[in-house]
Amino acid sequence: MKSILTLILLICSLFSFAQTVTYQDIQAQRSARDLTGRKAGGDITEYVASDGVSYKIGSTITYGYPTNGKYYLYYKDVTGSWLNAMADDSDNAASSAANQEVAERVENRAGGVATIKRIQCIPIDPYNKLNSGCKIYLVLNRGGLACTNFEEAIAVGEVQTKMKSSEAALQELKKWKEKLDLQIITQEEYDAKKAELMKYID
Repeated sequence: MKSILTLILLICSLFSFAQTVTYQDIQAQRSARDLTGRKAGGDITEYVASDGVSYKIGSTITYGYPTNGKYYLYYKDVTGSWLNAMADDSDNAASSAANQEVAERVENRAGGVATIKRIQCIPIDPYNKLNSGCKIYLVLNRGGLACTNFEEAIAVGEVQTKMKSSEAALQELKKWKEKLDLQIITQEEYDAKKAELMKYID
């Protein structure tokens, strides 16, 4: 009986490492082993990010825009390619058409949402796992994507936080007010857009 209890306690201890990781853990450069019990890192159930939001499996994130207007730096698809948000200037018609298709697919991600399938805490430096800090890596459901460094994606705006969404909605509303003032749109159109955007503005 004692051996069974010991075995149960041992199994429980394997799962007693932090199931919740916070931005403060990342800032403190705690190792993946310290946070997950595994040198190479592992899955966690919850991450409390720098924006104060608690992200869990099944939570959604909102895509921002590509950092430099061309590539998403922190999203990668399952084929291993970084997401290209703009067609290149190739003279090859077939290549340009393919690039344009990719451009439209990725551009359309901005403002869209993806569901988190897995949250992983993994070492930043794969060659020095014991002493390396870690990063949050998300596996997403939409298009087979992964967010390779969640906090960096938040920092550069590739993930829209509530605050950034509020700012974006306010800027959009200002543009619509200018259109109204210039009599480009009607009062009814402005009022409809305002009602739509106000739910995003704090």
